Amino acid sequence: MKTLPAVMSALTTTAVAAVAMLASPVLAQSSTAPKPAELRAAFDRADANRDGVIDIDEIVADSILLFAMYDKNKDGLLVIEELPRHDPARFQRADRNGDGKLSMSEVAADKVWEFFEADTKRDGVLTIEEVTAYANHPKK
Repeated sequence: MKTLPAVMSALTTTAVAAVAMLASPVLAQSSTAPKPAELRAAFDRADANRDGVIDIDEIVADSILLFAMYDKNKDGLLVIEELPRHDPARFQRADRNGDGKLSMSEVAADKVWEFFEADTKRDGVLTIEEVTAYANHPKK
């Protein structure tokens, strides 16, 4: 099993991007829309350079931190029971190999997909308005 620093290095060198897009940590989205305060807190957490937008690098960094936080048994994988709120359909979508566990790369791939779905302006960054619109009406 790779250590967290090794995983982080692999992610950055291969430009795999990801994140908790926003009120819903690491695929832990419930079927109800997140509260505005939850969205703002998640947005601010991900906006590391405090420029008012979230770019793909910030998504990567935030997702790595959240993955580590939710990986309770530190085995480098997430199972649905490790997530506080979850949507089984989203979990299944992210579970590319169908083993019932999410690797960091599976989470990253899913978050990259979500990042580009949410980026309605197609400018390579997410605003709080784009995040809010996506969180309230995510595409499946």
